[in-house]
Amino acid sequence: MQQATVHQVFSSSSPAASTSSDDATRVSKPSDFSSRHSLFSSAIAKQRNHYLKAYYFYTALIVLLIWAILPIYWASLAYTNAHTHALKVWVVDRDMSIIGSGMLDAVRWEITHGDSAPTLGWRIVDSTSSSVDSDEAIVQSVLDERVWAVILGEWNYLYLHFLALPRRCLHTVNANATSSLLATYAGNAGGSQNITAVSIYYAEARNNYASAFYLIPYLTNFIIPTTARLSSNLTSQFVATNARDQTALQQFVRACSVSGQTGTGSSVTFEMINLRPFDAPVVTALTEVGLIVICILSFFLTIANSSLRPLLSPHLSIGSYVALRVFAPLLAYIPLSLAFATVSLPFHVPFSAKYTEAQGFFLFWIIVYVFMGAVGLATEFAIGVLTIRYAPFFLITLIITNVSTTEYPVILQPGIFHYGKGFLFYNAAQAFRTITFNTKSHLHVNIPVLVAWLLLSVITVSISTYLLDWRSRRVDQGASKEAQDS
Repeated sequence: MQQATVHQVFSSSSPAASTSSDDATRVSKPSDFSSRHSLFSSAIAKQRNHYLKAYYFYTALIVLLIWAILPIYWASLAYTNAHTHALKVWVVDRDMSIIGSGMLDAVRWEITHGDSAPTLGWRIVDSTSSSVDSDEAIVQSVLDERVWAVILGEWNYLYLHFLALPRRCLHTVNANATSSLLATYAGNAGGSQNITAVSIYYAEARNNYASAFYLIPYLTNFIIPTTARLSSNLTSQFVATNARDQTALQQFVRACSVSGQTGTGSSVTFEMINLRPFDAPVVTALTEVGLIVICILSFFLTIANSSLRPLLSPHLSIGSYVALRVFAPLLAYIPLSLAFATVSLPFHVPFSAKYTEAQGFFLFWIIVYVFMGAVGLATEFAIGVLTIRYAPFFLITLIITNVSTTEYPVILQPGIFHYGKGFLFYNAAQAFRTITFNTKSHLHVNIPVLVAWLLLSVITVSISTYLLDWRSRRVDQGASKEAQDS
């Protein structure tokens, strides 16, 4: 068999030349320029009809792809407002007085009217419950990702700074908030001029989209009017109770003056503490667009491999050919994944948030490599089975079905999107957040899922290569036998 040149290999594997042998016989190449015709010449009617039918058939397939695949991504964003109740909020009253009861009344109103407008998943938790009866219990609840954020009424920041990223939200009215505020009004030395009655703890980096669009706005929309109303009620109560106590009233005026000077319009104040701030927006390049880029780069390599393989495949045993299909890409992904990982270094991606800088970067590179191997070999399988004509359809499907579960948490999406927990993008993005923001680690799940997809890609490429090569060789043997018989 005469060895093909590189030019012939690339030409024979190009999209224009990937038609069947029958197509090639129908399309003839003119020997000189004198035989060229205008586009609508009757002399090339057969070729023109063949071109138009093939071209617009492919266009129709793309239209079907748009209708079939793009709605998946649209649906992942369209219904988040209807699922905000999945962002669970715990409310704990440690005041046991006017402020605490007023806060609980406001929460009950939110629960009662939750069907009329999007709201959070409020839940009132008894302060004696084992989940919140001590700082240690609250910390454990957060570490177990039972809440989205914490509103804690204890001035114990030593624990709070070490909280892992929560999944729900816990509101706690500060202990003795009412008595402290009334003491301030009356001039008691035990009172402070700035009483924080409610402390709200949340973790933005758990999901920056859910925090920015739902958690923070809904919490502030709830807490600002509630504290203002409670402040008004307390003021009225204090003035009514001390109407004949000139000393108390004078101290009340001074307290209000100090409150105005410090810029707090309400005597009942709250504090929002971001435990895991999303303070490195560059990480978005890794968790969203970066994953898409990895898929596209892997597909570039798949196309090159498809064009170059015919140089060797006719001369290889079937076992060696399968090994070439699997291990040549896996070897190429090492420098490719390392190049992708090192791009992040000059832009100060915080690889040291959970581990050391070196450990974080190395783990990030390993995850990128496994991810690239899984999606790259998946495209190798697609281009072998679907051919280069239709492999891009597989690529778009792979990207859309995966990226649909990476922006918002799946609990804010219709139930069908829970499939994302077993997909590549979801687990890679979650692992990257753990490395860069020290969120709760799911690496014990993320890495096995990615490795499982890599192994699945290796198996599918191996089996499909073996079967396709076996079928091709049988066809060649049959053609040779027929030629010999004739």
